[in-house]
Amino acid sequence: MKTRSALRVAAIILIGLVTLGQPFASADKVKVEEFYGTGFRVANVTMTRDTLSECDDTDPNTNVVLQTNTGTATYTGIMGGINGQIGQTTAKVIVDSCVPGQTHTTFRAVETFDNLTVAGRTGGAVVEFLGHGRIVPFPPGATTTATLNETRIRILCGTGDLKHVHAEGTLTASVRAGAQSRAMQIWVHFGHEHNVGFDFLCEDLENNNSK
Repeated sequence: MKTRSALRVAAIILIGLVTLGQPFASADKVKVEEFYGTGFRVANVTMTRDTLSECDDTDPNTNVVLQTNTGTATYTGIMGGINGQIGQTTAKVIVDSCVPGQTHTTFRAVETFDNLTVAGRTGGAVVEFLGHGRIVPFPPGATTTATLNETRIRILCGTGDLKHVHAEGTLTASVRAGAQSRAMQIWVHFGHEHNVGFDFLCEDLENNNSK
């Protein structure tokens, strides 16, 4: 009885292995193209600020603020090409200054392009930037500041040749008086039906073939 039970378990395990192996066989038939590249982002925005908290202290310089940025963003490189392409940007930023001299932020920006070239293919796209950063005295002890941000990038949806594009990456930003850099690196996949659930954001773009 023990031997028969052991054989039955072994048979079930073997059947399970065959079942799990089937998706890999079909995946081999899908031609997926992968690209990597770098680029830069430049933003031109106006800001509004609303105070959310005074940090429960008597220091007038400490607070928590909701900052809203609206305007345009220009990409060059793997997104945007050599000449650059301009989209519309809206960002929500929480600026926490409850510790004097140690301001930190979290933020999300959504940027919409009727036409965006990514790794040589063009279509409409909605791009998300999600990250955090710090605003620090620069030089140390000075009244001027520098902003340092670390950001995750992904394309939420695309139209035209960017339909079902899968693109993710990072952006590292350093901004101070007289100098700034917002460098991106992007990994892009074409050739599979990628969908992160935000296709509704692309419904009104010019290159939307589903209209």
